[in-house]
Amino acid sequence: MADMDISGSASSEGFASVGLFSSLASYLERGIGTVEGWLSPTTASILAQLLVEQVRAGLRGDVCEIGVHHGRLFMVLANAQAPGERAVAVDVFGHQEKNVDRSGRGDRAVFERNLGRYAPAATVEIVQESSLDLQRLGFLSHRFRFISIDGGHTAPTVANDLRLAERTLLGGGIVALDDILSSHWTGVLTGLAAYVGAGGTLVPFALVPNKLLLTTDAAAAGQGRALLRRLFPLALAKPDLEFLSGTVDSYDDHPHYDRETCGNLHRALDALRGERDALASQLAQVREEAARLQREHDALASRVAAAEAHATRLQASTSWRVTGPLRTVVGLARGRG
Repeated sequence: MADMDISGSASSEGFASVGLFSSLASYLERGIGTVEGWLSPTTASILAQLLVEQVRAGLRGDVCEIGVHHGRLFMVLANAQAPGERAVAVDVFGHQEKNVDRSGRGDRAVFERNLGRYAPAATVEIVQESSLDLQRLGFLSHRFRFISIDGGHTAPTVANDLRLAERTLLGGGIVALDDILSSHWTGVLTGLAAYVGAGGTLVPFALVPNKLLLTTDAAAAGQGRALLRRLFPLALAKPDLEFLSGTVDSYDDHPHYDRETCGNLHRALDALRGERDALASQLAQVREEAARLQREHDALASRVAAAEAHATRLQASTSWRVTGPLRTVVGLARGRG
């Protein structure tokens, strides 16, 4: 995001027109509601748009989620891949003894069925392991442009996951940290504070429904704020809030960005626009015919006016007055005849 051009005209719905991301638009409109998980419609739209803007800006790298559950958010990541990228899914799945805080209970079989249904063309790597063991498994060799952290919600796990993200994130990349202000999972905020206190360098730039967005540096954070303000103005609740040692904008849910619920409304609007265009074409034809008739009327009126003017000139002429008696005699003779 550090090199992102934010002067374009993209909207939260505009990426549907980009052929590369047609499957992403389809998932948001028709699939996301069928996948179990916790992800608000506005947040889904925001994350999807950020992923697409990264590709538009030329940022290339893998995408990752730690704690995928059944894949509600992961399908967004998987469908936002550019050619040559991978989507990495990290979850303990069946090893629930490693899920110390019981913050989720993902089912790998369900997750893989959802992948087959909603992201069949995606290149996916599944890592069935605790994020606390990722470093020894060579995880640091990855380079990500986007990482979702939604695994263990204890303070040590969150701090660990943020450090992993910091070390694997490309410049201008984005981290989405789940449940940051949840009263049920206070370990997330505690872990973030511990990470920052230990010298963590990730910079927060936005609070979206149930997630904190962070990036690699202050310049990228400023661009991220500007981008979201332009693309999601209806959801912007409060700008420039103090957050730890930085500044964030706060976004709330807004029905305009619920693509799934609004899908039928969008299609109905498209149909109405089609009817409007057809009526406009008919109206144009009627106006053209009316213009033709008006031209004919004007030409006829001009001829009548010319004839009337000629008659007036004739009646006023000397010859007309001189031959008046003769015309009278002729008229009487014709009458008698």
